[in-house]
Amino acid sequence: MKHLLAITVLVLLAISSCKEQVTTNSTKEPEKYLEESELVQPRDLPLIFRRTTLIVRDVNESLKLYRDVIGMEVIYDNLIKRPHPDAPEREQVLRLVFLKATTQFSGVLGLLEYDYKSEYKVDKPVRKEGFTPQNIVLLFNSKNQAEQFEKIKKLPNIEILGAPTLVEYPSYDGKNITRVMVSKFYDADGFIVEFNKLLDDL
Repeated sequence: MKHLLAITVLVLLAISSCKEQVTTNSTKEPEKYLEESELVQPRDLPLIFRRTTLIVRDVNESLKLYRDVIGMEVIYDNLIKRPHPDAPEREQVLRLVFLKATTQFSGVLGLLEYDYKSEYKVDKPVRKEGFTPQNIVLLFNSKNQAEQFEKIKKLPNIEILGAPTLVEYPSYDGKNITRVMVSKFYDADGFIVEFNKLLDDL
């Protein structure tokens, strides 16, 4: 009987410890999570989706949106020089920029400009094809959506598709709804951007 009582006490202590740990983890400051995430290296994880790279017409123009207004941080900015694939006798210069939103290993946006500051740059019209196959949608969640959206509207070569509007989606468990303030626009290169604000926990 004493052994059974001892086992029961140990089980109750274990359950209490687990509850305490869950409570502690759930109330951890977001900044602490970000600090810890920076300690992880890509090679340590079995699979991560690291980056989406956009081939853009003008990196500096794109930075006015993604860095200066949306608030992403530049973590890489370099020129890549190589023989031009169509004319090996001359040099091709590419500018490649990486920007992070939260960590430098996931959710990173790349901006790649071919023939950087070159007279040979390809003049290709901007396609704005909406939500159709072979197009992508970049989606951001921001706590400061209203303020930032007003700045986005004032940028040149930005086309607004929709001001912030309340949209309700099924929750992950399908039992509730998740409310999102959704806004949409084309960036300078015709990429669709959803710039949203979450109103509910996921």
